[in-house]
Amino acid sequence: MTNTAAEASADARPGDIFHVQATPGDGWWGITVDVLGTVFAQTRHFEDVEAEARSAIAFWFDVDESRVGGIVVTAAEVTAS
Repeated sequence: MTNTAAEASADARPGDIFHVQATPGDGWWGITVDVLGTVFAQTRHFEDVEAEARSAIAFWFDVDESRVGGIVVTAAEVTAS
């Protein structure tokens, strides 16, 4: 089990299953990849979250998008302040 984001990202491989968090913002969805703490992407439409996450993960590993494993998307709940 890893303890930090740096250790987790060091253990990650392109073919892994990646859990991503999609957070709505001002006209955008912010996308973070849980195990790759510094990977961030964004898109205007929720239905594009998986494709944008796949692209960002492929860029992180410097591989073709077809080599990226499964992606599980969770939409973050935003509470009014």
